[in-house]
Amino acid sequence: MKITLPETAVDTLKDILKDNQDKPNSIRVYFAGVACSGPSFGLALDEKKDDDLTYEFEGLEFVMNTNEYNTYGDIVIEDTGFGFRVVPENMKDQGGCDGGCSGCGGH
Repeated sequence: MKITLPETAVDTLKDILKDNQDKPNSIRVYFAGVACSGPSFGLALDEKKDDDLTYEFEGLEFVMNTNEYNTYGDIVIEDTGFGFRVVPENMKDQGGCDGGCSGCGGH
């Protein structure tokens, strides 16, 4: 398992962990559903579970369900300036409205 993210995201996540010391200190990458442009993922503070894979990066521990990782692969976390975009590495160049949703202006 591999997680790729910019230094700005590392700093932000370390600040979040520092501000939430009473919460779990692993960062879960989780499948949140399917949106217009494909699978949607989120981040949350969580405990490592028995069926998780882990990845350490600059002092941060990321966890992800093994089945979700086997389905979607390595993850890229992008710092958008107003939050994070979490996408599988093999889908990071996709976006916009190629999913055919009516709310995307394709109709």
